[in-house]
Amino acid sequence: MRRALFARLFTPLRLALLAMVLTTPAMGAGLTSFGPLEAMQPLNAKVLADQIRQDGAQEVGRRLTREHEWPRVRRAVAAGWENWIVLVPDLIPVADPGTSRALQAALRRALIHNPRAVLSILDRKDDVPLGGKNICAPAAEPASWRPRALTAIREVHDIHLIDRGTGCLHALEEEKS
Repeated sequence: MRRALFARLFTPLRLALLAMVLTTPAMGAGLTSFGPLEAMQPLNAKVLADQIRQDGAQEVGRRLTREHEWPRVRRAVAAGWENWIVLVPDLIPVADPGTSRALQAALRRALIHNPRAVLSILDRKDDVPLGGKNICAPAAEPASWRPRALTAIREVHDIHLIDRGTGCLHALEEEKS
């Protein structure tokens, strides 16, 4: 009888003890500071925009380089996510030349997914990193990209983007001839 009672109490007691052993370090980890608060925040467009406003694009660019986060930014831009695309004009000037070209390529890929967002950040001048000639010309894109980009741009009907859309179409047409 004593043995049965001991066995019934011992199993729940053992489980409770195991739970305490496993959760105590996890609870303490939340209290211990291992670095700046930013290091614990997931990188998303809102966090990045807030950091740019608060710390400046130059500092954010250094942080993206130090924490190897540029690839995540490029993937989000290439996917056509508007909240990331609008950050590119702040980030491209502070990126190294290779990263700047990679961001341009990401915008080129985003053109077929979200042409309105890409056109809205293009510069009216062609000879700048965000100019239509640099973004819309199909440099190193597969052959299937160009007709898809043409279709996507032609489907944007926004009076505020007409000149940028036209510049982008011209860059695409020049590449064809």
